[in-house]
Amino acid sequence: MSPQRITPKVIVETEYFGSNNSIVVGSEGLVLIDSPHCLSDAKKWRKYAEQFGEIRFVVNSDHHPDHTIGNFVMPGDVVGHIDTRERLLSSEAPSREYLVDLMKRIDPISVSIFENEYQVRAPNIVFDSKMDIHLGDSFVELTHRPGHTRNSVITYFAEDKVIFSGDIVCEAGLPSFQDSKIVDWFDALDAVDCYDYVYVVPGHGEVTDRAGVQRYRELGRQVVTQVAERINRGHELQQVADEIRFEDNIHVATDSCAGYSDDMINIFQLRSISRIYQDLQETPDLVSR
Repeated sequence: MSPQRITPKVIVETEYFGSNNSIVVGSEGLVLIDSPHCLSDAKKWRKYAEQFGEIRFVVNSDHHPDHTIGNFVMPGDVVGHIDTRERLLSSEAPSREYLVDLMKRIDPISVSIFENEYQVRAPNIVFDSKMDIHLGDSFVELTHRPGHTRNSVITYFAEDKVIFSGDIVCEAGLPSFQDSKIVDWFDALDAVDCYDYVYVVPGHGEVTDRAGVQRYRELGRQVVTQVAERINRGHELQQVADEIRFEDNIHVATDSCAGYSDDMINIFQLRSISRIYQDLQETPDLVSR
């Protein structure tokens, strides 16, 4: 754990396995953006955050486990897009069996919690398009922005010119595209570019800036171009999905965590390339984005 105070009112943790986690400090409490993937980290993060005030709200930038599991141990209200709530409470949410198996790899100390008392904690405050959260002298602006998922949310703290992008931007490298529409992915990056900001807190990786967002866009362009080239050669979907891989710096092992299994990472890759292939079939000019 190595939190950074990047502005007077914003503190960011980028070292946990899983999503980055942030604190916005207001005169009437705290807004947390995303909760840690591992419950053991979430408990530490809660204890650390409460030094700065009462945790009033936890914002989920999407429904994926690495942004939402830690909700279980957090106080306050959980806020997210309406589809984030619906997806967390639907049959598409990870099963208990899946989570137990995953935690045996990434958070062994918490396995017994997942076997017994763990319950999904979905947002109890939801919005459709935009929402502001006020904490006395400060507020954050939440905007629904499909990109990494159809329910992705950008959180903007104008006072300190900070964007919390969730996995719409990942400085560490490309995420899975399996839950994306590639046109939305590029549109979301265009939307980020329209904000007045100095810092981007990405879903994964180090705090970055406009140049970092452009580097990230270029990584996406490269993969889309590779897929498009193979489509132009007449390659079928399965062949392309087997041929192309991009570097995964998000789900792999770290010094302190075993990470996701190689089999699971390969599934993410296959689904990602398949998604890009299918979207290019529908919208060939994506290659020029």
